[in-house]
Amino acid sequence: MKTLLACLALVVLPGLTLSASAPPALRVVALNPVLAEIAREVGGDQVAVNCLVRPGVDPHTFDPSAADLRVMVDADLVLASGLQLESYLDRLVTKIGPAGKVVVVGDALPSVLALAGGEKDPHWWHSVDYVMFATEIVRAKLARLRPASAGGFMDHAQAYTQRLLALKAWAAGVIATLPPAQRQLVTSHDAFGYFARDYGFTVHAIAGLSTDGEPDARQLARLIDLIRREHIRAVFAESDVNSALVANLVAETGVRLGGSLYADGLGTADSEAATYEAMVRHNVRTIVGALR
Repeated sequence: MKTLLACLALVVLPGLTLSASAPPALRVVALNPVLAEIAREVGGDQVAVNCLVRPGVDPHTFDPSAADLRVMVDADLVLASGLQLESYLDRLVTKIGPAGKVVVVGDALPSVLALAGGEKDPHWWHSVDYVMFATEIVRAKLARLRPASAGGFMDHAQAYTQRLLALKAWAAGVIATLPPAQRQLVTSHDAFGYFARDYGFTVHAIAGLSTDGEPDARQLARLIDLIRREHIRAVFAESDVNSALVANLVAETGVRLGGSLYADGLGTADSEAATYEAMVRHNVRTIVGALR
């Protein structure tokens, strides 16, 4: 009888399982497509990521709706770019949930850039090094939320970091073909400071850190004079910014339009910048190709 019962205990009826059910995926909300990619790469099948600021949406002007707020309230983790890019975050953070639920990644990065007036540059993803820092921040947070999966998160983070290291080496090699004197980057707004710091460029932006900013006539006159005096070879539009000001510079100076850069996040799924690696490769090829 004991033998029969032991055998029956091993029988699995259809639709049933003897193993404990897997825990549900951690609900992660990202306020930047780059952070959404990091969370998916590190979290794997342990996370379900919802990116509220979708590719092609200007993060400087995004304002979450009541429905967006509910999504953040229901999440296990909210990832923000920080450095005041999400100007709405301070008024919402207490509504979203307990302390620690919102991780403001940019505020935890070392040596962030700041303007003379103290305003911090929130476009940290244009430094591959900072994306590696961000990957570690996300990995550590996911491991605290789900300790049983910490080893898997570590493996995924290391694999992603290896790809980022290869990307960094590739970018440095391509940019090395551009003489330092030609590393003059004229763009729609001041989004490429970290890229410039990493690779020895000087940025000349039409507008400030936010796409909301408008240049005055004197600023535009200085840019026109600079382009002519320094014989700058090209100026660049941005994928999600009105290019009328860039078109005016082209008309005034005769400089050529070097192409369109992705400044404030990734491109849409059908674009040439749908992933972080693709975005960096597109920007580097466009910049170097136009200025060489």
